[in-house]
Amino acid sequence: MKPIRKEQIVFDLQLGGIQRGDVVMMHSALSSIGYVEGGADTVIDAVLEAIGPEGTFAVSTMSFHNPFDAATDPSTVGIISETHRLRKESIRSLRPVHSINAIGARARELTQDHALCETNCGAGSPYLKLRDMGGKIILLGVDMNRNTTLHAIEDVMDAVYLVNQEIPAPTYMPDFQGKTMVMKKFCPGHRNFIGFTPDLRREEAMVEVCVGHALAKIIDVRKMFALGQRRMQEDPLFFLCKNENCEHCAPFRKRQAEGRL
Repeated sequence: MKPIRKEQIVFDLQLGGIQRGDVVMMHSALSSIGYVEGGADTVIDAVLEAIGPEGTFAVSTMSFHNPFDAATDPSTVGIISETHRLRKESIRSLRPVHSINAIGARARELTQDHALCETNCGAGSPYLKLRDMGGKIILLGVDMNRNTTLHAIEDVMDAVYLVNQEIPAPTYMPDFQGKTMVMKKFCPGHRNFIGFTPDLRREEAMVEVCVGHALAKIIDVRKMFALGQRRMQEDPLFFLCKNENCEHCAPFRKRQAEGRL
């Protein structure tokens, strides 16, 4: 297989509408691209080149370790994300489970004060900031079910299936030993985010392009939010599946049918 080089990745991203100055959040699977000369670092360098020094490149660095330690807990969502986290210029937001890492002109602005937010993905979080900055999401070789920012729509819309969950206090909290914190509007369970993909195509909120051998979905975050909020106004359970055997989604669908929501 012919190796994929940085120059090709830059060209492919630009073909998909990535421009200098963009604020992007990427979810990715390195293996989907093909054999990349230089591996994960090459992909990161390509994104940084495409957006230029005035741009900002963020990745989800989800971690389920308790207690959460931002300095040492690895990302659980792929080698590109973890390689990004380990770069000396990368800044990690302080938040259990839904932390992000960012590099670039607005990295500090995007990540700061995540620890002070009421919820992981709501007001003041990097995910709402991404919308407010006119950002873009790159799903590189992964489907819509990896699009963490969709949880921010559920948060803003006060989805009835979100829960409060108590966890051990993260290490950045003073005297964290023996303490706990409550993650409000936490988002456990199954979702049918993949079912949102055709809507994004129809509304021209998403461009699809090949990056190497991978299909990349490049999403306008403001358009995605507007559409997602409209869909949840029409059906508060829009992002839940309709499988009668789903142990998470089916009980809420039943309550909805019985008028108990």
